[in-house]
Amino acid sequence: MRHKIDRRKLGLPSDQRRALLTNLARQFVRHGYVHTTVGRSKELRRIVEQLITLGKADTLTARREARKILVGHSKSTPKPLKALAGKTDAEKLQILQDRSLINGEDLVAHLFDNVAPRFKDRNGGYTRLTRTGVRRGDAAPTAVLELVD
Repeated sequence: MRHKIDRRKLGLPSDQRRALLTNLARQFVRHGYVHTTVGRSKELRRIVEQLITLGKADTLTARREARKILVGHSKSTPKPLKALAGKTDAEKLQILQDRSLINGEDLVAHLFDNVAPRFKDRNGGYTRLTRTGVRRGDAAPTAVLELVD
């Protein structure tokens, strides 16, 4: 029996598990769905529903909490001194925007501006888990986690 066991370990150490779920959450917010194993999608559902609930609040505190989950760190000032040396203003802007896309900074704005307002009148249950069979290589059960419209 699994008394008082809160989360799935997914067969990974805690840092790798956190990185995996962060990347899956980023992909989910960006695309609106993710195709992965059933265990990962069930664990991801907890994170995504929390993010959408934060997005519905749309406060500075909620944005900071969502940023902790999607970006993974609290500092927003990267040290791009070497990469920006000798570049024009347009090139500097492009480098900073590309870095922002890589780190997931744009996803917080996308979550709060596009995803969360769709569920303004809904009290929960923002995602749907659909089982899609087994994976060919190792017969792991797979599923699609998607937003409910």
